Amino acid sequence: MKITLITQYLEGHGGTERVISNLVNEDLKNEYQVLIPKSGKPEWLQWITRTTGYQLKICHAQDTQAQKEFIEKNVLAAEPDIVLGLEGRACVTAYQIRKKYDLHYKIVSWGHTSIAESNIFARQELAFSEYHLAISTGIKKQLIKLGVPAQKIFLIYNPIRTVNKKTISTPKANAPFHAIFIGRILLDDQKNVRMLLESMAQLNIPWKLDIFGKGADLPKAKTLANDLHISQNINWQGWMPNPWEAINEADCLLLCSKYEGFPMVVIEAASYGLPIVSTNCPTGPADIINSHNGILTPMNDQKAFIAACRQIYRLRGKYNHTDIKKTVLKFDISRYIKHIENIYNLIAADNKNTDKSAIKLSSL
Repeated sequence: MKITLITQYLEGHGGTERVISNLVNEDLKNEYQVLIPKSGKPEWLQWITRTTGYQLKICHAQDTQAQKEFIEKNVLAAEPDIVLGLEGRACVTAYQIRKKYDLHYKIVSWGHTSIAESNIFARQELAFSEYHLAISTGIKKQLIKLGVPAQKIFLIYNPIRTVNKKTISTPKANAPFHAIFIGRILLDDQKNVRMLLESMAQLNIPWKLDIFGKGADLPKAKTLANDLHISQNINWQGWMPNPWEAINEADCLLLCSKYEGFPMVVIEAASYGLPIVSTNCPTGPADIINSHNGILTPMNDQKAFIAACRQIYRLRGKYNHTDIKKTVLKFDISRYIKHIENIYNLIAADNKNTDKSAIKLSSL
């Protein structure tokens, strides 16, 4: 089967890029065309190791019309059976192309962040897809609330390789609390790094923090750390293709996000046996974190977040590394690929008139 995947803007080093890479590398039964209408630095392409049955195209033009023409040209060349749209505009464009040339591929939305807290999918844009892939139960609920029939939604989560992973050790009893943050450096936007730094400043226990990542607010974050007098406790590691190779010992991963889709970094941490402390943001963390692998704290509750960090520190050894790893086995890439292949087959077997279906949904 031929699958065309049309992305939203990709910075080049995030969880969405990791998921795309995993899918393309592992689903060898299907051919993939990945179209990137707008891109940051394509550093993530090193994650794709597949050499056949796959092509990737990047549009370097900045204007919207050129990007639409880029999508049209490549979709017509690929003749896909299914088009996956990672944002609403991609699904609308795919619908317009299908209608213009009387094509018959199915259109499937595949959003990678909370719909309510972002502008990736507008309500009316969802109408141009026959089916929808939801990467978390929260996103599935959002889709249903927006009028999408439940039978048109497939809950798939995100995949990770869970076998042959090293175990990240717990620090010794007298060592400082050692926390890890991996993600884009955004002070007040999605990743809420301001809350992370302010929380660390109030821990009142010995601690150190390794921050892996880069982002628009990196200089401001370093300035805030200086103002809080905690710079000496922080190691700014920058972006790495695989930060887990550099982490051998830690107490936990920290996540203060205001919203997510399905945070890959959380299941990655658990796959290495590392506990997680995270805000219970929409959407994703609640699908992963439980009493066996970490602590969820209420949104915007800095006191609860600080208390959770202290609890992890005081109760070193409470979390069993093997038990933590078991909590994410259901997200293993082998199970994911079988599930996605079954979904493709179900979608391709749907003989309903796709144009009629989309027009009906557009009245939502």
